[in-house]
Amino acid sequence: MRADCKWKGLLLWAPLVIAGWPLGALLAYQRPRFRPGFNLFSPQQDMVIGRQAAAQLDHKLPLINDPEIVRYVSRLGRHLAEYAPNQKGFHYDWTFHVVNSDDINAFALPGGYIFVNRGAIKAALDEAQMAGVLAHEEGHVVMRHGTHQASERLLAEAPLEILSGYLGQSGSLLTQIAQLGIGFGLNSIFLQNSRNMEAQADRVGTYILYQAGYDPYAMAQFFEIIQRKHPQRTIQFFSDHPDPGNRIQAVEEEIPELGPRRRWKTDSPQFEAIKQRLLAMPPPPKPKTGEPTSAAPVHQ
Repeated sequence: MRADCKWKGLLLWAPLVIAGWPLGALLAYQRPRFRPGFNLFSPQQDMVIGRQAAAQLDHKLPLINDPEIVRYVSRLGRHLAEYAPNQKGFHYDWTFHVVNSDDINAFALPGGYIFVNRGAIKAALDEAQMAGVLAHEEGHVVMRHGTHQASERLLAEAPLEILSGYLGQSGSLLTQIAQLGIGFGLNSIFLQNSRNMEAQADRVGTYILYQAGYDPYAMAQFFEIIQRKHPQRTIQFFSDHPDPGNRIQAVEEEIPELGPRRRWKTDSPQFEAIKQRLLAMPPPPKPKTGEPTSAAPVHQ
């Protein structure tokens, strides 16, 4: 049995060996280890929290329900999620929403609930950059940044309730968290990423892109392009996603450690068709007083 497993593992490298890559060099590449930080919640609870929070936001945000657009983004996102680490024994509820806003932004809730603004899709120059946006957000999910932040806040503000096992005993987890002093909104603790978390999401996103066959440089290129070309439309993006510094350099240093260079995918007719479909849509609706329009701060 062990011999069979060994040969099966070697066969995975066979196409690259045939292409001229020495087996010894290929085996020298080691899969990076991505370890989430301290967390009071289980991954299954992440999914419960994310599902409850996403249901609330579905009623607050102007979502695009065009079947072709949603189907494309969901298919791309779920394909990328197949390569996301830290899913041994279970899979997150990978669900994707497109927000009808021209602001360039995207965010992820715990458990795999990802919202991407129309403006972010239009700003991407090709499918690899669009994949980079989704892969970065998936990095936040599998590194469990949202509930990590909530755990640290709860440990500081409600240690007695935690010690008594209050969380998860009954009722809505989201309600219990709110009762312990952590409200939910698009400015909530779930989405307050630090520079270190952004760097982690960059690393995981780069890994996902590489494994999925997309140009792994595309994610960092997207961040650089939107910061330069669309400064006014990306203010909230860089508020939610603080630049960890030397982003391009960090990605460029990581890629050679992932494996040999490949013929990476950069674009597809499907992406170009969806982008044209978005460009042909009427402008996003103007918000009513006090109504959020995008991944921008709102209070519950």
